[in-house]
Amino acid sequence: MTAPGGVAELSTALAAGESSAAAALRNCLQRIERFDAQLGCFLHLSESAEAEANASDARRAQGRALGPLDGVPIALKDNIHAAGQPTTNGIGALRGRAAPGDAECVRQLRAAGAVILGKLNMEEGALGATNDNRAYGRCHNPHRPGFTPGGSSGGSGAAVAAGLCAAALGTDTLGSVRIPASYCGVAGFKPSHGWISCEGVLPLCAELDHVGPLVPRLRDLAPLLPALCGPARGGEVAAALAAGISAPLAKLRLARVARLGASAMAPEVADAFEQTLQRLRGAGAVIGEVELAVEEWPALRRRGLLLCEAEAARAFAPEIRRNPEGFTPQLRALLDYGAAQSAERIAAARARIAHFRRRACDALAGLDAMLLPTAPQTAFAFDGPTPDDQADFTAFANLAGGPALSLPMGAPGGLPAGLQLAAAPGADAALLRAAARIEALLPAPPPPAL
Repeated sequence: MTAPGGVAELSTALAAGESSAAAALRNCLQRIERFDAQLGCFLHLSESAEAEANASDARRAQGRALGPLDGVPIALKDNIHAAGQPTTNGIGALRGRAAPGDAECVRQLRAAGAVILGKLNMEEGALGATNDNRAYGRCHNPHRPGFTPGGSSGGSGAAVAAGLCAAALGTDTLGSVRIPASYCGVAGFKPSHGWISCEGVLPLCAELDHVGPLVPRLRDLAPLLPALCGPARGGEVAAALAAGISAPLAKLRLARVARLGASAMAPEVADAFEQTLQRLRGAGAVIGEVELAVEEWPALRRRGLLLCEAEAARAFAPEIRRNPEGFTPQLRALLDYGAAQSAERIAAARARIAHFRRRACDALAGLDAMLLPTAPQTAFAFDGPTPDDQADFTAFANLAGGPALSLPMGAPGGLPAGLQLAAAPGADAALLRAAARIEALLPAPPPPAL
């Protein structure tokens, strides 16, 4: 029973008749049965997945395959609606709550023939980055039991890393796709704001929320993005991924963040990042510097979090009144804090973020990619202290509204670390072209410890 591979590999096998959608689904379900009791990735398995796989095989047998995603098993973070399945948002009060229908991104996946496998564990209310979910259980990192997979899309990152699905969707408000990608040793992509519809996704902060895929390798985005972003944008970025493999490194406009020193990172992450830069320079890359006022990033991340807490407090106020015991004390504390904030303080946070967004867009203009670690640390034990700076390196891309992604850059100290690439809003194709070229030079992550 081998891992299903990524979307690109499975899509090729399906098209060549070397596999079937039913066989791919069986393989995922067998791996889930064998490994998920120790990982805790899935909260719900779809009852219609077998019928969807059989329908895909029937279409293909008749020469009517819907495209490269037809028959590919994809799982969803449990704040994304899928018809016929519950949407808990990781909150006990929403246990068993039926989705009203498909989120737009799920509708697009179904239209492309994807098999929706089920719903994945996440941080309670998407407010956090450990996936130590007290209502549904911890989701463990496949590389080290008892360690976080990151969050809030922790189940998505862990399920892809463990080969329980070919790809997964997560959501990213301050880094929640890229942090699990980094900790779990997979690729995670947050496109420009609005490129993938958030309709039918339980909101956290509408101006910062993004839907993004997690996949084993960057090439797996090429079949996914035309469905998720639409044929025009998706075709553009898929072509950029293909072209990027052979793009001359010397012609890429790359920069590191000025004054982002080793003191801001765990030593093993700082060393891995510097080694990555040396590897790129040795292959011909020219890496400049870009000023982005990194000393302000922790405060900016806290302002973004404040908006999340305030909006979530308003959204969940009726449910809290109906079922206060369905929210853990930890989540209640965040929501109570958000509810207590004045309109003036929230407006000031928005104004500060808008000011940063303008400066960030100016700084990133003309770059193919800005390079920095995805997170200041690798995965850590659930039973140890939780770093409060996990999203300090990722939040800026949500605040700026531009694309960002995480690629594995080895496993310093035995656990994966992520290289983050970011660009100005709308520069998704340029970013992915650069990322495809860079990924080819990076060491592969270790296999999970399953």
